[in-house]
Amino acid sequence: MSSPASGSRGTGRLLMWSAAVAVTCATVGLSGSVAASATPAKAAPATQAATSPQGGGEKDNKSIPYPRLDSANIVTAFTIGATSVTPTESRTFTGSARRGRVFVHDGTDWADLTSVFSPGYLYDVTLAPAPSTAFALTGGVLTRLGTSGIPVGLVRVTVRKADGSLFYSDCSVSNTSGASTLPLVASRCTAPTRL
Repeated sequence: MSSPASGSRGTGRLLMWSAAVAVTCATVGLSGSVAASATPAKAAPATQAATSPQGGGEKDNKSIPYPRLDSANIVTAFTIGATSVTPTESRTFTGSARRGRVFVHDGTDWADLTSVFSPGYLYDVTLAPAPSTAFALTGGVLTRLGTSGIPVGLVRVTVRKADGSLFYSDCSVSNTSGASTLPLVASRCTAPTRL
């Protein structure tokens, strides 16, 4: 059982806390609903509400971290010898999967590669140099970028769709002579292959 005196002490503490919050909020320039919710909290990673993959607008009660990021160093220029290629330049490519779309930065600009993997809501992205087979030349240039003997000129983009399926596509970022770097665009990517 509490006495009237203990009730007034509780009220006094509440008033002291309210005054302290008001002074703190005024000091840092908070007002309105922001000041009203000024309570200590642990920092958490940025999140977005998970939405239906069909874009139906219904919100789930779950949150997923965003954006999903990955990067890879890709050889973009090389010289061709009689029996091998020698890398001369590389770039870091950065991929981001956010809100159902996939973007890859080629060191110059962002390319939207969502159309390569359509239809589907895309959650994850990974980047890696595409694998290569044995060295093969045709007329002084590589038969294909994939026949260089070492990974050059191709970035492999792998995505996870909302249903959990995984797909990859290899995108050309160099020509077969190795002399020039090409901008990353969806039209230079292979048809997606399911893993």
